[in-house]
Amino acid sequence: MARSDIDALNATFVQGLEKGDAGLMASAYAEDGRLLPPGAEPVSGQAAIEQFWQGALGQGLTGGSLSTVSLEERGDLAVEEGRYELRAGNQVVDTGKYVVVHRRQSDGSWKYGIDIWNSDQAPPS
Repeated sequence: MARSDIDALNATFVQGLEKGDAGLMASAYAEDGRLLPPGAEPVSGQAAIEQFWQGALGQGLTGGSLSTVSLEERGDLAVEEGRYELRAGNQVVDTGKYVVVHRRQSDGSWKYGIDIWNSDQAPPS
């Protein structure tokens, strides 16, 4: 796997975020992908993941960025550690860190298999 594969996948996700297109965001995930959001139950499968991101977009997210800190590959799996930023309009509304387990698909492409993240902000008291 080339780092460029992961960069392209992350670019697709961010493009979906910026366009308000939850379907494009969900296309970065495997059909059986899992989302492990903070403060919420796990979300399984591409359709449910699309619904999750649709809800986030509905709360005003308009953009963001993903930056890879490290990437390790083992066969058909790769583990990415990164940093994220989420924006609503021109306002940065969250920053934090994430881990994505990427899985090579049967067609040779790479998709997000498991996506977990958490905020740098202290939880509300």
